[in-house]
Amino acid sequence: MTGSRALFVATNAGDGTRVARAAATAPQRWAIARRAADGWLEATHQLLGDGVFGGETHRARIEARAGSRVAIRAVAATSLRGANPSATVTHLRAESGARLLHLPGALIPHRGADHRNVLRNDAAADACLLAVSLVVPGRVGMAERNAFCRLQLRTVVRVGGVLALAEDVVVEPWRFAIDGPAGFAGDGVSISVVALGPWAVAKPAWWDEWRDMPGVAGGAGRLRAGGVGFRGLCSNLGVATALVGEMEQRVRALSFKP
Repeated sequence: MTGSRALFVATNAGDGTRVARAAATAPQRWAIARRAADGWLEATHQLLGDGVFGGETHRARIEARAGSRVAIRAVAATSLRGANPSATVTHLRAESGARLLHLPGALIPHRGADHRNVLRNDAAADACLLAVSLVVPGRVGMAERNAFCRLQLRTVVRVGGVLALAEDVVVEPWRFAIDGPAGFAGDGVSISVVALGPWAVAKPAWWDEWRDMPGVAGGAGRLRAGGVGFRGLCSNLGVATALVGEMEQRVRALSFKP
């Protein structure tokens, strides 16, 4: 199998958050790293080319060192191509007093795609972490809804070294209908969010208004070692993207109590 690796490390240099290290092998790339007016370090993670092809494995590790504030975004959705198995693995690590936002593009499986996506979240007990995952059930415009072979979605969350969530989801449209009430229910995008740490977003009450927004249906629940998991369905990718954008603005303005 072919693949690539990427590493991004943010540190608190005393006068604000800076990039301590950024490295990647093709087709992964880091771009547009800058400090915003609110003090957050913003960086863009790119997967150059036409997506993830069968036989490829791409790994990324993102670290927010103690006291740093960093938001990682993508510029576009990630296409999943080819009949051979592929994989993406992302490891997020937030140290004491850090705040880390991970806002990747949606996963869009093409016809016949067989893909595994792994997300590992490790946060110190007093760190704040927000990780978003978006999944689309195929390219609607190409008549490929539910035409992929398999999606495996694994999420692991640890808070202060204690396991808070370990989940494996396997979606196989050829075996089970995925547009029922336990699946996409006819909607266009599935959204999953993990929120950890001593700020309001990591409490279920903060999510009450989001579950009733136009084009969105969802709910939040507590994780067993602290934090919140939010699950929802969005009518289309435009609604989901707008939801994540507004979520980022509000979360970055929240107070933080280390």
